[in-house]
Amino acid sequence: MLRKLGLRAAPEPRTPWVSAVDFASPEPLSELKLFAILGAWMEEDVIAATVANAFAQGCERVFLVDNDSSDGTVREAVAAGAELAEVFRTEQYDEVLRLDIMNRVVREQSELDGSEHIWWLWLDADEFPHGPRGLTVREFLEPLDRRYRIVGARFINHYPDRVPASAPGRHPLDFQPLCEEHRLGCALKHRKHSLQRYDRGGVPILSDRGFHRATSEERPLLEPVEAIYLHHFPYREEDVTRRRLALLCGTDEHGNTRVQEGDDAADGMVPRFQTLDAVYRGDWANVRNYRPDGEFAVANPIEWSQLARPEDLAVRRWYPDAQTSHPRNP
Repeated sequence: MLRKLGLRAAPEPRTPWVSAVDFASPEPLSELKLFAILGAWMEEDVIAATVANAFAQGCERVFLVDNDSSDGTVREAVAAGAELAEVFRTEQYDEVLRLDIMNRVVREQSELDGSEHIWWLWLDADEFPHGPRGLTVREFLEPLDRRYRIVGARFINHYPDRVPASAPGRHPLDFQPLCEEHRLGCALKHRKHSLQRYDRGGVPILSDRGFHRATSEERPLLEPVEAIYLHHFPYREEDVTRRRLALLCGTDEHGNTRVQEGDDAADGMVPRFQTLDAVYRGDWANVRNYRPDGEFAVANPIEWSQLARPEDLAVRRWYPDAQTSHPRNP
């Protein structure tokens, strides 16, 4: 009302945190490095494949931040080539603490390395990125203009529809072609911005919760129009997935749970736990899923080959006998 009466000035327009730009004549960096930062909790079944995929996508080093997993997560990750950066212990899921630690590891390792430019690939243990057009992530980054410091990801959520639903050491895409895209986030609807570049002497970039966005005094951060793909596999072998989500979202003998209502995990992980029965029987009408406006709707998965462009379907593997289809569960 005061503004309408001319008694208060209109607020200054807010600069967006990220902006997509297409440079006609890109000026790429003369050299760059690609590292991965990986956060995990109780991911023994999949983490070796996650680490192997990061290396297959061109990462030179993979750093693990583990939330004190009591299974073989750390063992499997290190055996696959990851470097254990830090282990932290919490009684409850704490995304704020997790991101504080991961941001610190990125800063410290970047400073120790001494390189001018390091692209960091931020990953959860069930995320498998690749570049478009059959490229690895590194191949996608190399010709990018030096003014880009962040890259968005097309977030592809996968569902099991056959047995087996996954296998240790294999890319889950071999077993789970059924998926849907979650479009939510920046103007281009990139749900996550998993690639962020450290520049020695440059303005810092801090990854925000879930790697959905980042904060920086450099505003807006520039991203290319073309994105990488980020495949998400929260549902693996049924018994393993049920056991992990029960530890995360269920209650113990004292009525306590790691995920508290209203925290950063509850909106995504708890509905996933609550609709597991529907997921594993393919009852998509009863599987809760995000809509672009952040509310829940039913899942509506399609085949990966129907979702992406033909030139984007080639996904690099780290083993020679990759299979792209498996028998459906009778």
